[in-house]
Amino acid sequence: MVYAEHLSQPSIFDLARSGDFQAINYLINSYLRPQGIYAQVGRERQGRLQVLIEFQTEPVAERIIKFICHLLWKLNSPTVEGVQIVGRYTGDPAVLWKQSVRIVTPANQVRRSPRSRTIESLKFRTFRTLLMMGSALSAFILGCWVSYYEVSAQLPQVPTPAQENVVSPTLPPKRPEQVQAALEVVPVVQQTTIQKPHDPTVTLMFGGDVTLSDHFETVVGDDHTWAFEKLDEYREVDVAMVNLENPLTRSTLRRPNKQFNFKADPEAVQVLTSGGVDLVNLANNHAMDYEAEGLIETLETLENSGIHAIGAGRDLKEARRPEILEVKGQRIAYFGYYDADFHAAGEDSPGTNPRYDERVAADIQAVRDQVDWIIVNYHWGVELANYPGDWQIELARFTIDQGADLVVGHHPHVLQGAEIYKGRPIVYSLGNFIFGGNSRNDYDTAVLKVSLKADQKMKVEFLPVEVRQYQAKIVRGKKGDEILQNVERLSRIFDQPMNSPMVLDAPRSGLRTVERKPVTPVAPQLPNLSESTEQLVTPEALEDVGDEVEAQSDQPETVNLPPRLDAASSSSDSLKPYIHDPFIKDPFISIPPKTPQPPSTSHRYNDSISPISFALFKSDLETDDQLSVSTQITAASDKVRVDLPPMVRRVQNSAFYD
Repeated sequence: MVYAEHLSQPSIFDLARSGDFQAINYLINSYLRPQGIYAQVGRERQGRLQVLIEFQTEPVAERIIKFICHLLWKLNSPTVEGVQIVGRYTGDPAVLWKQSVRIVTPANQVRRSPRSRTIESLKFRTFRTLLMMGSALSAFILGCWVSYYEVSAQLPQVPTPAQENVVSPTLPPKRPEQVQAALEVVPVVQQTTIQKPHDPTVTLMFGGDVTLSDHFETVVGDDHTWAFEKLDEYREVDVAMVNLENPLTRSTLRRPNKQFNFKADPEAVQVLTSGGVDLVNLANNHAMDYEAEGLIETLETLENSGIHAIGAGRDLKEARRPEILEVKGQRIAYFGYYDADFHAAGEDSPGTNPRYDERVAADIQAVRDQVDWIIVNYHWGVELANYPGDWQIELARFTIDQGADLVVGHHPHVLQGAEIYKGRPIVYSLGNFIFGGNSRNDYDTAVLKVSLKADQKMKVEFLPVEVRQYQAKIVRGKKGDEILQNVERLSRIFDQPMNSPMVLDAPRSGLRTVERKPVTPVAPQLPNLSESTEQLVTPEALEDVGDEVEAQSDQPETVNLPPRLDAASSSSDSLKPYIHDPFIKDPFISIPPKTPQPPSTSHRYNDSISPISFALFKSDLETDDQLSVSTQITAASDKVRVDLPPMVRRVQNSAFYD
């Protein structure tokens, strides 16, 4: 619902009274927009307005005409003497009805014709003649004249045609400038950089992982306009957002026990401002790469540049705080969450916003009735995984059940599919966007564009993006179709895949009480090995390779998807310690055919000196139903063998990442 709070602001009302078309347009739309009706105000001729009314469902023309006439009459504008109102369906040039009405107000009656001035002159001369006549006669005539006007003033005024049978609109209460969140009162921020103020539709853009350090600095240097130079679409929306995966700091205090610590000079924030980025998500595994000092400097740099941040803060209250933006009368709440086990903010310590189910539910429910839209960002999942884990699907749907309108995911560094759940979209991963964390600077990805209307209608679509030398641009034609087809293919595992574009008109129904039950995944079935031959599995698809990844952009044309995971299909207590970890990558990798044992194959990542090898074997002493799975990790000259549980769950890596 959009409220006409501007009627209490004299500046807007005075502008409309002076005849300003934009102010009049704003006033009329503040009432009509919540009903799905949109008005455009222009000048037909001197003193006469033209109001074009567009709608999806035709309203009662008489009521609309009377309402607009009454609103213009209340303005009491000396410059508005009449109005022509035209109605038609949205996007249809055919006019359904048209009505012209004269607006008579005290203000525009002051502008009199020459004939009116002549009558005034005659009245004055008559009055002067009476004064020159005898006192008794003049007093008698003057007394009768004055008595007549006194009686006339007490009689009820006859309404003009434009005022007749018009019910004055009841103004809704003014919306407060603050929102009560779960932990504190949060101010509502008015979004001032609006590209199309006369278009009531609010447009949003979401990009994937952004790192402006390391290889990005080597290739781009100090050219802060390069990355977004050809991406006008990002600057043309009302609110543009990315997942920022590097602190903006000059701190040299690296976070210990981490292989990849990213940071960029605070001057690199100009890359974001030149690209039109309004909001960043800091709830990720790199926000604390340079400890508290780096995070605090990042927050200050973003704030000084006019960029909002969510998902991290100087303490838990700030990290958990939503960003409430009001755009064209619509209020949007943004949240960001990261894993609760890594550098989470405390009561008095900086960090990221930890992801706990009960907190997610409390955060959403606290603001649900005070805003129009709620958007939740999750940094989650397995890197390079083409499909989300069951626990992610469960969490995303739980989030929608609590009242969220959109869920956006980050971290896997590759595009994943999207689904529609109860009329609202879930986008599991937007992949890399401008990611300088590795040397691969040519790749294909996509961004998400969302259009919002006041009647809770939402349009969602993927825009295909081609990145070359860390410069992004929307790509059309065959290349763009291939990117979109890849996203469509990845979305086929869901009951209701999200097509692009798609218009969702399901109204928000608020909190839906749903009992959340954990889903127990089913492990992949290993083949029956009849010989004690050690088989080798390549690690490209299974290992967690950290954040400096070399993701492949070319996707296979066909993939044998795994069966849907059934919560009731496995009840073994031995699985309980593992079911909440995102370690399974779909589709599952099949074991290659039996061959003589080859030598161990090593793979290097990020110029590391530690080769990593993986081996899957069956012991001579085991039966076919009792397979033992082990992993060999060779670092320098040391060899370590780790026994995993009976079912394949995850591959241990010598390097541990947040």
